[in-house]
Amino acid sequence: MNALLRPTRATGQTQAAQGPTEQHAKTRRQLNSSDSRAGKRNAAQQYLAKLAESARRPQRCALAEMAKVWKRHPVKDASRLAWHRVTADDIARIREALAAKFAPSTANRMLTALRRVLRFAWRGGSLAYEDFLRLSDVEMIKGESLPRGRSLTQVDLEKIYGVCDRDPSPAGRRDGLAIALMHAAGLRSAEAAWLKLEDVMDEDAGELLVPGKGGSLGGASMGEAAGWLTAWLAVRGREPGPLLYQVRSNGKVARVGLCAAAMWQIVKKRSGEAGIRKCSPHDLRRTHATALLRAGFDHLMVMRSLRHRDIRSVQCYDRRSDEERAAAQRRAIRAPGPGR
Repeated sequence: MNALLRPTRATGQTQAAQGPTEQHAKTRRQLNSSDSRAGKRNAAQQYLAKLAESARRPQRCALAEMAKVWKRHPVKDASRLAWHRVTADDIARIREALAAKFAPSTANRMLTALRRVLRFAWRGGSLAYEDFLRLSDVEMIKGESLPRGRSLTQVDLEKIYGVCDRDPSPAGRRDGLAIALMHAAGLRSAEAAWLKLEDVMDEDAGELLVPGKGGSLGGASMGEAAGWLTAWLAVRGREPGPLLYQVRSNGKVARVGLCAAAMWQIVKKRSGEAGIRKCSPHDLRRTHATALLRAGFDHLMVMRSLRHRDIRSVQCYDRRSDEERAAAQRRAIRAPGPGR
């Protein structure tokens, strides 16, 4: 029989022996298949890939914090660890360390990330279902902490808008619009940074269509702050693309969009110029929610305005004081006194 022909195991028929090219191709296919299987076993990377861009960074940091406790030393990239090998004792140690270092809400968010990673490990076949149930059955950390952030007063808002208005450069109009998007429309910093001109439904009324978390779409209104949109578009132009552009130090507008970190820098710069103590983009969003609650809107309406899916999330944005609560009770509750 020709040396280049050999019988196949299944049929006994002859086929040409593989040359170097075919062997290399087969080897590459095997390596690619192996890499693919390895990727499927990487539960942490699958979990992070499912998150919105704005949530990916904090949850990556959460995994790094828990990995440092698990491995007893800092880990460069916690998403590459084999989380399906974590034990119940490891999780108990992680929970204890998080409870000692972080506020209950932050620690519970981190533990939720660990549960989600374990779920992806079970779905990928690297963790048995019984082990998944046992490992994910970790109690939430109880307790309350003081609410983070604050709501800006009307005086603070007038100051921060004022410094933008007094800036004659294009950056003044852009920064005023950026602050209005987070305060008046209640957008998250990432939502404001990623907004496009095509998302503006009505320029005069400031009506926006906002792409949110999980691919959702929601409406937002700027109200009286719509004037900042018109003022910026007069500088920016009306070509399609990112709504907010970079402004160079020489005052020239660059046709490059902003990122969420740039929104932090804008708020930090303008609040510092206005003499306002530490202020964050989310404080502007808290101010938006608190203003709606003070105006008498119910929690369901505020939830829709913030584009949340859970009404319980509204509680974190309520910055009304105990004095306001007491005054509301006095106005609403009517009870006859003795002898009446």
